[in-house]
Amino acid sequence: MANSLIELRPKYDDFLREDRFYYNERIGTAIDDHIQRSARKDVAGIGGPSSSSGGGSLIGHPRLRIPLADLRSHDPRLSNSLLRDPLRHIRALEAAAHEIALEERPGYDKDNVKMRVALGGPIGSKALGPRELGSSSLRRLVCIEGVAVTVSSVKPKVVQSVHYCPATRTHEARSYVDATDPELGLPQVDASGREMPDKVVQLTSSSYPTQDKEGHALETEFGLSVYKDHQTITLQEMPERAPMGQLPRSVDLILDHDLVDKVKPGDRVQIMGVYRALSSATQGQRSTSGVFPTAVLVNDIRILGRDSHGLVFTPNDIR
Repeated sequence: MANSLIELRPKYDDFLREDRFYYNERIGTAIDDHIQRSARKDVAGIGGPSSSSGGGSLIGHPRLRIPLADLRSHDPRLSNSLLRDPLRHIRALEAAAHEIALEERPGYDKDNVKMRVALGGPIGSKALGPRELGSSSLRRLVCIEGVAVTVSSVKPKVVQSVHYCPATRTHEARSYVDATDPELGLPQVDASGREMPDKVVQLTSSSYPTQDKEGHALETEFGLSVYKDHQTITLQEMPERAPMGQLPRSVDLILDHDLVDKVKPGDRVQIMGVYRALSSATQGQRSTSGVFPTAVLVNDIRILGRDSHGLVFTPNDIR
């Protein structure tokens, strides 16, 4: 199959192992930084139920920053393919980074931790705004800039629930996929890391099971279930970039894992992500309207402007 995982992963493996980029060392550094951040949060008692693993000590996932300029200089055709079909290529890129991470830091994935990538922009000559996002941008990698006007609280979102049946004394697990899952629509991957072209990741029901197939009652094991941090942000067009006499437009952002809790209301940010139309219809249901809400699945966040935390003030400056 064209652009399958087995075809794309070797290409990105060659890119990450190219000597001039030093990604081997940067992957090891990203894992070390992630372990230190998790240790600090664990000491502070921040882990809680929103951790990615039900009982693991690591929180979230390590993230490797990759500028698109590096990939463009390595293989322009591969870079253009990533822009047109980002979710499929990002999965292959993360799989290649995971293999290198296992070589640099063996056993780093013992708590279901996987290497993530953050793509650095901009994509074209300049970043877009919410007003420039249209139907032609759907399913593509976009770079947008704006002002965060609404920032939700960070909430745990269930990824896999575990249930216990007292009658049979057995456990069963159920995974959940919604419209904001980056794996939605892609071929499923088996335990060995190979794609199954005849099986595609589809939407699942969001309701918890209360009975097994034989009608026995089930009890939810909240401590064994797997969660991820989830947050939504409304990004508004910068006032100075809006046409005269028109109100600024906005777009919703979806953030998961380590990307949450990095933006506060009023921040000017640059976002890299995938523009997607969201559908709430599951199997057996059809939408009676052809209009769907849209959102950006965030891949990377960069705060624009000067960071006050890195400034050093003298007594003369304060006066």
